[in-house]
Amino acid sequence: MEVSKQLVMLYFSGKTTSEQDKVVEQWLALHPDNAARALDWSNEETSEKGQEIFEDLMMSKGQVWTGAQKRFPNASRKNHFTSHKSQRTLKSYLAIAASLVLVCSLAWFRLKQSETVHIAAAYGQTRHVMLPDSSEVVLNGNSRLHYPASWEGRPREVWLEGEAFFDVRHLREHSVFIVHLSDGKSIQVLGTQFNVNDRTTRSCIVLKSGSIRLSLAGKEEQIYLRPGDMVQVSENGSEITGKEVVNPENYSSWTQGRWQLDGTSLEEMLQKIEESYGVTVMVENRELLTKRASGSIPLGSTQAQTLIEDIASLFELHFIKKDNKLILAR
Repeated sequence: MEVSKQLVMLYFSGKTTSEQDKVVEQWLALHPDNAARALDWSNEETSEKGQEIFEDLMMSKGQVWTGAQKRFPNASRKNHFTSHKSQRTLKSYLAIAASLVLVCSLAWFRLKQSETVHIAAAYGQTRHVMLPDSSEVVLNGNSRLHYPASWEGRPREVWLEGEAFFDVRHLREHSVFIVHLSDGKSIQVLGTQFNVNDRTTRSCIVLKSGSIRLSLAGKEEQIYLRPGDMVQVSENGSEITGKEVVNPENYSSWTQGRWQLDGTSLEEMLQKIEESYGVTVMVENRELLTKRASGSIPLGSTQAQTLIEDIASLFELHFIKKDNKLILAR
């Protein structure tokens, strides 16, 4: 009987006859390459199916070892009276079990490699994330981050939606770290600290330390940032709309539970509230939006109302609730 992918998958699913079991087990014990081939076949299945196969493999492995122990209870001790036939059968069982151990180990490694970690911060929430290389990320409210569960043999890559502060670890092998953003934008770094705010209506990158390289979709030219540089990108991500030197602390202070303001406009503050807390605040007179303030506002509460009240006090305005609308007025 020829061993095929279909037969091996049926075997791991427990759907083969006793005669087919013997054929597959002998084939697995024949050479380690056969176990590796069985793994490749299982890897061709869907992720969900692959997980099922892995569980079946673990069960099969346990059954083989249990069977070997029941048939040869004294196998772990020297037994000069064991027949040559029994010794050959024991070796066959142990070879099969060893092959299954290899398949299970490789299957687990492959499954871990294919897993993707998804992390989200709800409105008004911040989350601290430790990446596989020990780099750290602080995720702001209404933001999402995903990345492979393992970077073994892979480039260091993450995908960001929203706002996050990155503290990227510099590795000896100078492995590049890539942050993928919306509209084909990406940031490449070696080891550095920077803040990224990539929202629907705007995209802003501020470098705190080290150096980063910004790439835009469809553009060969790359923009290099130095510490203190802030770059703003157009809504569709196709061009740079502004570049200036700023105080990076003002743009990453939210990670410390406060907003550091430095001539910040009311319009900017209300935009941040809408992005991170999901709350829209209106103003009685649009001229109020141009008012600016400096100082510090605490972000201890996850509720937007506390923050809005602090902003109203800072600008000497009244906070009004009217017809389910939040309004700032004189």
